[in-house]
Amino acid sequence: MPADDDTITETAAPLSLTRTEAVERAATIRVEHTEITLDLTRPGAAFDSVSVIRFVLREGVAEGSETFVDFKGTELVAVELNGSPVDPALWQQGRIPLRDLRRANTLRIAGTMAYSSDGEGLHRHTDPADGKTYLYAMSFLDAAPRWFGCFDQPDLKSTYALDVTAPIGWTVLGNGPSGQLQPGQWQIRPSAPLSTYYVTLVAGPYASCYREHDGIRLGFHARASLAESLEAEVADLASVTVASFHYYHRLFGFRYPFGEYHQAFVPDFNAGAMENPGCVTLRDQYIFRGRATRVERASRAGTIAHEMAHQWFGDLVTMRWWDDLWLNESFAEYAAHRCCSEATNYPLWTEFGIVRKDWGSVADQSPSTHPVAGNGAPDAAAALQDFDGISYAKGAAVLKQLATYLGDEVFIAGLQDYFAQHAYGNATLADLLAAWQRAGAQDLDSWSRVWLQTAGMDTLTIDGVALLRTPPDAPASDDSAPPRPHSLAVAAVDADGTEVARQQLTVTGNQAPLGPTDPRTALLIPDAGDETWAKLRFAALWPEVAALLPRIQAPLSRVVVVNAFRDAVRGGEVDPALALDALLGLAAVDDEDVLIGSVLRFCTDVLAATYTAVAERAERVARIHQVADQLAGSSAAGSDRQLLGFRYTIATCVDAERLRRWLTGRALPAGLSLDPDLTWLIVVRLAEIVDDERVIDQALERDPSAAGRVHAARARAGLPSAAAKQTAWAALVEPSELPASELYAVARGFFRPGQTELTAAYLPRFFAEMPLTAALRSGWALGQVVSDAFPLSHATRATLELAEAALATDLAAPVRRSMVDGTDIVRRAVRSLARFASS
Repeated sequence: MPADDDTITETAAPLSLTRTEAVERAATIRVEHTEITLDLTRPGAAFDSVSVIRFVLREGVAEGSETFVDFKGTELVAVELNGSPVDPALWQQGRIPLRDLRRANTLRIAGTMAYSSDGEGLHRHTDPADGKTYLYAMSFLDAAPRWFGCFDQPDLKSTYALDVTAPIGWTVLGNGPSGQLQPGQWQIRPSAPLSTYYVTLVAGPYASCYREHDGIRLGFHARASLAESLEAEVADLASVTVASFHYYHRLFGFRYPFGEYHQAFVPDFNAGAMENPGCVTLRDQYIFRGRATRVERASRAGTIAHEMAHQWFGDLVTMRWWDDLWLNESFAEYAAHRCCSEATNYPLWTEFGIVRKDWGSVADQSPSTHPVAGNGAPDAAAALQDFDGISYAKGAAVLKQLATYLGDEVFIAGLQDYFAQHAYGNATLADLLAAWQRAGAQDLDSWSRVWLQTAGMDTLTIDGVALLRTPPDAPASDDSAPPRPHSLAVAAVDADGTEVARQQLTVTGNQAPLGPTDPRTALLIPDAGDETWAKLRFAALWPEVAALLPRIQAPLSRVVVVNAFRDAVRGGEVDPALALDALLGLAAVDDEDVLIGSVLRFCTDVLAATYTAVAERAERVARIHQVADQLAGSSAAGSDRQLLGFRYTIATCVDAERLRRWLTGRALPAGLSLDPDLTWLIVVRLAEIVDDERVIDQALERDPSAAGRVHAARARAGLPSAAAKQTAWAALVEPSELPASELYAVARGFFRPGQTELTAAYLPRFFAEMPLTAALRSGWALGQVVSDAFPLSHATRATLELAEAALATDLAAPVRRSMVDGTDIVRRAVRSLARFASS
């Protein structure tokens, strides 16, 4: 679409929609239908987009009222309202005012839009493996207007029709069945109303596999260079997808409403996946190019089940505003773990406890903590900061606790009522509570107040005769709120780790008496079934708990004890050296791979890095290396545990010659062979300890794929040379053509625990220059780069002072959130190092 003399180019940054504005706009108009026409054949970095939107004034709103529409293109070609032109010069900061509205209105917006490289809007990726170009649209959270004009808020749903002109030979997918009318001309007609934030488009020469289940066409799609890997994975992908459909249809009592169900594995994806109705987009790392463990396949199964749960939680019934985002994410998180554990070959409750809940507990104890529900997000940009471990893991843990509290029959009946009452519309927390109350729940207002609307974690402690509850510290807690009820099990284990007794109880006040203690008891474990959300402490001394931990036989009991150790380290209650002893002792003998992997990661990334004085890091890394090496050597040849151990052997290896031998395929453990991912793991570690860029170049020649480029970016940023660091730094703080996935890799590779002397000069620069990147980036990428690059390896008072000084300045919301969370980690580590330095 050529620009003409009336074309306007927008330069000012778009405004973020406020909740007040959203409420006012939703009270003014109702959107009926949106037609989007795209031309993707235009050469260059832009494409043409035309939106035709039919909308009406709400009852009681007078004709002549006004509102605004969202458009974040690069050029506004023309706007017509009810057949009359609107002055394009009115377009300011991503908005076009619409005045003198009629009872029924037709709006046409024609513009030029820019392809993105940051994973938002219409993202374009050229696969270095074969030069083919791929597109996918990410409209979340407020990115939809970057590829089509719209009224962009979750409670203005609309029916849609998309007409797309694409290069001949491409596949085009969207939220409904797509059909090719003639070569290059595609039509997509979604079957149900959609919110703007999950309208999507996937286009390119994708490789595809198709299945069918219960009348639902299933599609699986990936870049052509991953076609062979997709074929190898599709049986497992389809199995999990089919099992999830069976489970959710039975559980929710409402059939999947969006027609076909496509899963597109796309490049440079910011999140794990996005729940676009009928066309879920997932990161293409889930199409494994090499050997994958059962734990990794289980994690993928969890993501598949999570995004499918969203077809009900979020897509069928959508939150009215972002402060109720937990209605999407907490439920999808809970439902996915329940679905996988009950309906697939991948039980996930151990993974939930050891991985997801630890993520959430860190977030809930940070200064940035917030309630699960009713976060009061003043605008869309602020809401993005609350998509964290609280909205996902804590919310899911609270729902698991609620199911125990209400009983499953009432819990599920309430959900089914909620879907029936609000299908294809929007809802709030109050609507869900009302559904549970109709199903028979009692006193949910009080329960909601203390569990969903109060931040922070209770602490549960056993003093020998009672289970004690301590509320969160102010200001996270609501001092006027009643105590949280906790329904949980307390297990007694003997000196061999065998459970000799278990009692179920509910703490409704600040303590609950325990029954008689079995004389064989060596340790009482609160919340032994991992059923509640709280910090756990023991009557026994930490050294005694550490000695017993490797012998505890019940997996979930081991999970809660490990989590207690991790939390106590962060709280400055346990010497990291003692925690390292305990956790390495467990990793050496445990029989749950997901637990071993989580423990080794914590030891490597935390106990031998941030929570260790620089002078002591090498010794701790060597200890982890020894345990991992023994694990790889003692495990069955070709087993997942052998591969898990070998990965951490590589990650902690300081012997360059040994790494080089592995890189040539020599001296590998029997049963293991090099694949692209394992090769890159060796290259990244070798690059971190030896300044030899040739090894990266050679690996990239062998694997010139998109994944290879990401690994290479990470390896180059980790090279131990001043020149490499300067190049990496420039990519982080200056305008860069790197796609977001490579930029994140550079950020993760910069401040390495073994390179503190080399990177010390960048500490003041980080806190001075990173905030300025708000002029270069927005949305997800802005906060993610700051978070990934945060100098956690420099846990010193000097770093803390620099961080606190930066926080005292005016920062963009995504930068501030990442700075707050990173600063809290450094602050906790500094306290721990000061307390335990003498030991």
